[in-house]
Amino acid sequence: MQLTLRKLAPALVVVTLALAGCKTAPTKTSGDTATPQAGQEAAKPAAAASVDFYLAQKQPGAGMREIALPDGKLYMQTVPVLTRADLTDAAALVDRQGQNFVGLRFSEAGARKLNDVSTKNVGNMLALVIDQELVAAPLIGEPLNRGVLAFGVASAQAASEIAAKIRGDAAVPPAGGAAPAPAAKP
Repeated sequence: MQLTLRKLAPALVVVTLALAGCKTAPTKTSGDTATPQAGQEAAKPAAAASVDFYLAQKQPGAGMREIALPDGKLYMQTVPVLTRADLTDAAALVDRQGQNFVGLRFSEAGARKLNDVSTKNVGNMLALVIDQELVAAPLIGEPLNRGVLAFGVASAQAASEIAAKIRGDAAVPPAGGAAPAPAAKP
């Protein structure tokens, strides 16, 4: 499997969040769909992205594959410890200081796996891979026992795009991109 690298935010750290303390960045809900105007195509649902979490570390080890990064190498296990099936939601978040995050909520079974994996691997990294692209590899700083996980990203746009990919939403328009015109009222 060939893995590509997405630009990682400079000091990504796994953070457990009480999601109530964060604002969710605007995301499209199912009620926000507009009827396409003449000459426009209706938005097609995006194919669900492959979403996997792998244990990773900075030192080589048995059963690890090497991933080249701009600032060194990362060694990642070949078998995921969590997958999309373990997730129930993904959202773009902003904390009170204006920092952007992607927040993930896990199912009950996924939360148990996350707790088990993080408890046994404090000091290692949990690499998030979407469609064979390394998106983030935050350090596990403590056991993650609340069923939620958040990691910092460089911008609100990046947070929205990553959360949308994880949820399987249609592509988010680029910042400053043209949004479809609203339907004319009769």
